[in-house]
Amino acid sequence: MKTYLDPKTGILTVTLKGDLVSTAADQVRGQMTALLETPTSPDATWKLFRLDLVTAKMVDSVGLNFIITILKAVQKNGAKMQILYTNQNVHRTFLFTRLDQHIELVKI
Repeated sequence: MKTYLDPKTGILTVTLKGDLVSTAADQVRGQMTALLETPTSPDATWKLFRLDLVTAKMVDSVGLNFIITILKAVQKNGAKMQILYTNQNVHRTFLFTRLDQHIELVKI
């Protein structure tokens, strides 16, 4: 998991490598929880949480649950969420589960 906060735009980007499936989600769950629950300094606040899934070809049910957990934490912080993707199967998964109604999806 790689993170980057752009202080100029207020975008916190988290990049995950590979598919978002049960093994990958379990590996980054603790890191993500700590990241989202750690208060940020006033000059380093973020208004948009961007999840980069560009390398993912699949998201399974555990991955979807993980995304919903992230979305709830992001909304609790008063921010919005965006997912970057390239694979059409990943996009269809978000459409089928109607996550596209709660998260901005951006095809790269």
